[in-house]
Amino acid sequence: MKLKITILFSIFSLHSFAQSKVLDSLLKVSEKQSGEVYVNTLNEISWEYKNSNIDSALSFARKSLIASKKIDDKKVIASSYNSLANCFEAIGKLDSATIYHQKGLDIKLQIGHIVGAADSYNNLGIVYDLKGDFALSLENYFKALKIYEEEKDVPLDKLPMVLGNIGIVYKKQKEYTKVLDYYKRALKLYETNNNNFGIVVIKGNIGSVLINTKDFEDSIKYSEEAKELYAKLGYDRYVPYMLNNIAIAKDSLKQYKESQKDYREAIQLFKKDQNLYELTYAQIGLARSLIKEKRVEEAAVFAKEALKISQEKGFKEFEIDANKILAIVESEAGNYKKAFKYYEEYAIGKDSLFEDNKTKTVFELETKYETAKKEKEIAQQKEQILKNELDIKNKNLFALLLGSALLIFTIISFGLYKRQQHKKREFSNQIALKEAQTYSKLQDQRLRISRDLHDNIGSQLTFIISSIDNLKFLTDTTNEKLRTKLSEINQFAGGTISQLRDTIWAMNKNEISFEDLQSRILTFIEKAKLATNNAIQFNFYANIKSIINFSSIKGVNIFRVIQEAINNSVKYANATGINITITETKDEIEFVVTDNGTGFDLTKIQNGNGLENMQKRINEVGGTILINSQPNKGTSIKIVCSKNKTNAV
Repeated sequence: MKLKITILFSIFSLHSFAQSKVLDSLLKVSEKQSGEVYVNTLNEISWEYKNSNIDSALSFARKSLIASKKIDDKKVIASSYNSLANCFEAIGKLDSATIYHQKGLDIKLQIGHIVGAADSYNNLGIVYDLKGDFALSLENYFKALKIYEEEKDVPLDKLPMVLGNIGIVYKKQKEYTKVLDYYKRALKLYETNNNNFGIVVIKGNIGSVLINTKDFEDSIKYSEEAKELYAKLGYDRYVPYMLNNIAIAKDSLKQYKESQKDYREAIQLFKKDQNLYELTYAQIGLARSLIKEKRVEEAAVFAKEALKISQEKGFKEFEIDANKILAIVESEAGNYKKAFKYYEEYAIGKDSLFEDNKTKTVFELETKYETAKKEKEIAQQKEQILKNELDIKNKNLFALLLGSALLIFTIISFGLYKRQQHKKREFSNQIALKEAQTYSKLQDQRLRISRDLHDNIGSQLTFIISSIDNLKFLTDTTNEKLRTKLSEINQFAGGTISQLRDTIWAMNKNEISFEDLQSRILTFIEKAKLATNNAIQFNFYANIKSIINFSSIKGVNIFRVIQEAINNSVKYANATGINITITETKDEIEFVVTDNGTGFDLTKIQNGNGLENMQKRINEVGGTILINSQPNKGTSIKIVCSKNKTNAV
């Protein structure tokens, strides 16, 4: 899962964006202050230090909390909690940030400080976003948005700020149309208000979205401009964010050296700022770039460090990415046991973070917000209509009674409608819960079976291979026939282990992505090269732009057929060249395996078990297979499958 660096807007109750020159003035002024004014100044100092010296920021936030408790003013205490929470968020201590933001929110709701409560909802949305809990993040953002839109005398920067933050969450869900919609709404408000800081942040965020839409050159342009403006405004803490975006865009343009240089500079700056969340993401990006240049040992160093921080700080999305990278690294190094372990952790983490019901909840939140907003507008329109009717017919008692009756009827109908909708939602939730429980039990059974296969049958086959090797060593070297037979058994057992691993790979997944299938095919090709001592030239080409996921049955059947086709070319066709090509159309994906071997006459040969099994496997998943061959002209096997994914196929 690729993310792009995006700047989140955090609320500070006093909204101070002073330059570093003001900091000295604030420190001097605070020496002569007391009471609420003194607490507010301490909070401003903490906010200023947060962008340059986090230790000092924490120190002044704690002083603010102590001072606010002495004067026993709840509103001031809430602002101190907010200041302390922002500091913990900046250093990646997200649980502590959540606790202090929640304390501030509880106080604001208790004393009726509604706009202040919206500020806390926004900050909680940021923390939950960093934790990877997108449903809770959006829930808090929409609460803040509703208050900012309804309340009067709201500061001009609040509404565009939360619009931008909502766009950030949708970007992680890859809903780029929604992202740009929210960003443009926020940018329009910032430009209207002449808010330079907001304009810079939104433009930087748009630069990150352009990476997702593959407009890399424009992304670099926006990010470079934002980087310079952040530095000019004195917000050096945000400069590495833009460096990371630039590195991602350059890496996508295959400018690996320049990309890695930008990644390393961003990593150093994030370390300096103790920004562990963004540090982890930059390390993962650098590791991916290094893998593309086959520098797997260097990639492993950054990936392991990223994994360690992610596990310690609870960065679930980055922990998943780090496990996937380390699985690739260990596989390249031939450490298949470690690779399997990392990949298993990656698969489990991916399922837990992006399960269907969570994604559904995320998008339902916006629907609820928009529905409530429209209902309010409709209610206001109805109220205006009633007022107009009363003004026109204020002397007509019959019209007044009729209008009242219509209003009562509307209220009753609406109440009945809402009650019916509530029952429908409860029924849907019950069905969804049962489906989730059934899926969880099925997944547990599949994982248990795969572990049993790996631990029992796998270990027994390994023991057999080891025993055969020992027998070969002890056997008389003159008994060539026996040694040959032992070698054949050894190869058969080894092949069985390989097939067992493929079966476990499929059982551990509810679905198989195209990237997983492609990786499996490439691994098999490498094994075939070793088996033939590189006597056969393999050419692999894949041109897949869309995101494709197969069911486990469909994925493993396609892999088995391609595996069988390559084996036939190697064993029986005397081929010197084998080509594997993967392309796509709007609704279908095509796999073609061709060789330049001896070929055969389709009219004179009966389908053996191999060809018949290939036909059956593809028919099972609703696909078609075409086999073309002529003597001395090679063989071509073409598989065509739809892109759909169901439990059956």
